[in-house]
Amino acid sequence: MKYSCLMTGPENTSAPASYRLHDRLGFRVSRLAAVMRASLDAELSQLGLTRLEWCVLASIALEGITAPSGIAENIGITRPTASRTFKQMRDKGWLVQNLTEGDGRARAITLTGAGQDLLARARVLVDAHQARFLGKLDPQAAAHFLSALDTLLEGVHDRFDDP
Repeated sequence: MKYSCLMTGPENTSAPASYRLHDRLGFRVSRLAAVMRASLDAELSQLGLTRLEWCVLASIALEGITAPSGIAENIGITRPTASRTFKQMRDKGWLVQNLTEGDGRARAITLTGAGQDLLARARVLVDAHQARFLGKLDPQAAAHFLSALDTLLEGVHDRFDDP
């Protein structure tokens, strides 16, 4: 495994460091994300579903998050993007948005029967997709890799329009 990217920091100023784009963490993570995103997009599109819509379905049904702001925060998207996505999904008949009991302004989002059916079919694809990538690593290496990603993401709370 190449770690030359670790030796190019400001503390290593005595000699010019070699630079290889393909050794850089950002390049590698971006490339992996792009490959995984494209392949998952292709698989979910067979169901007429986008990755963002999958993230909404999973946040609601698998993680129990029903508040619109909570879903947006969980996925890491802006509220306007979340609102547009919720509307599109309501129009497709996959979810409903109701007022919560006790607070006439608070809303809770739940899946319809069609949304639950779609979630079940998509879950099979998403789980197989993850298994194809993590299956390239032994279980201990996979656990270390996921832990390292968590460490790198600590304190990051940015919102994106493309999760």
